Amino acid sequence: MGILSPPDHTTEFSPPPATPFHSPLLQREMPGLDVLRGVAVLSVVLYHGLHWWLPPAISISPTTRLLILLASPGWLGVNLFFVLSGFLITGILLDTRARTNYWKSFYTRRVLRILPLYLVVLLILRFYSGLSWSYFFLCLFYMANFATPRFGLGYGPLWSLAVEEQFYLIWPLLVRRLRSHTLVILCIASLVLSPLLRYLSVSGIVPLGSPYSATWLVTDNLAAGALIALLLRTPAATLVRTKVATLALGLLSAALLLLGFQLHIMNKTTAIGAAFQPVPFILLFSAMLLLALQVGSHPHVFRITRPLRFYGYISYGLYLFHVLGFSVYQSLFSDISHPLPVLTAAYLLMRFCVVLAAVTLFCFLSRRTFEEYFLRLKDRLVPYTPSKSTPSVKIP
Repeated sequence: MGILSPPDHTTEFSPPPATPFHSPLLQREMPGLDVLRGVAVLSVVLYHGLHWWLPPAISISPTTRLLILLASPGWLGVNLFFVLSGFLITGILLDTRARTNYWKSFYTRRVLRILPLYLVVLLILRFYSGLSWSYFFLCLFYMANFATPRFGLGYGPLWSLAVEEQFYLIWPLLVRRLRSHTLVILCIASLVLSPLLRYLSVSGIVPLGSPYSATWLVTDNLAAGALIALLLRTPAATLVRTKVATLALGLLSAALLLLGFQLHIMNKTTAIGAAFQPVPFILLFSAMLLLALQVGSHPHVFRITRPLRFYGYISYGLYLFHVLGFSVYQSLFSDISHPLPVLTAAYLLMRFCVVLAAVTLFCFLSRRTFEEYFLRLKDRLVPYTPSKSTPSVKIP
């Protein structure tokens, strides 16, 4: 999800003590968000494994074509990651913006969470997949979303990380300097303007880059999550109003989806589709985010969503490595040099399960033995401490 953010699929939510106007839905531990991370990353893996990264074959069975079609919406996992990222990161920035170590805390924590595993992936790609040095250095500075064919072979998942890091070069400054109501206006403006800018770009009226990877054309995804983070930190964010907002967003999303199919907006090959197709899904993911905050801690929900929370736990590594997993499988079993006579659904599912199991184990070990070391450094180097104006309260 490319590999997406999630987060934030790249950020652990570890907020400081609550401010006076935090919604009761905002807790230190919010397991519903791990569920959404799991949904997002598995959607992306399904998309790449069953739709995008297909072995060469002379023919494809009808059942396989149906399976490929069913996996096609998995790209939306990236959009879900972006909404989550906007919510989590904006919340952290809002809760720390009055502190003297605001900049050091935010960027140190981002570096410790993202960079170690990211560098490992880049080195593997460079020396295993033979990526060009120009693409390597482009990715090193989080510019993968600007890569063109002249940079040689790319690696899809890296563009979304580039989008997030570019966004978070500017957003922390705005959160620090502007009042919350001004930030709300900016988020609403982004939700309105981003689809229009995508339309202008795809139509060729005002070329602004790819509607799927140019940061300024996808900020409505991040803005949706940021807007929720802002509104849940106001006295108006009561539980009743939050439930009403969740239902309203869900119904509006469904209505726009039905309208979108009638107006052919669901077809990304048209200008109007490329511009407006993400809109109903952004609303849907916003509703899912609010719903996850409301029910994610319920004992029954907590119990049955354990597998998804596990994948949320390893989502960053899985997002980075899963495409490599399919590449390694093809190299080992010679799919590239020996096309299959018929690509069957059974083979595609078998390949998917083998790769998912192997990469899951790898990412779990990576999280426990490698990533956790740097995560512990976050609280050691830049711990969250109460500001003088914020009462210290225990957050469950």
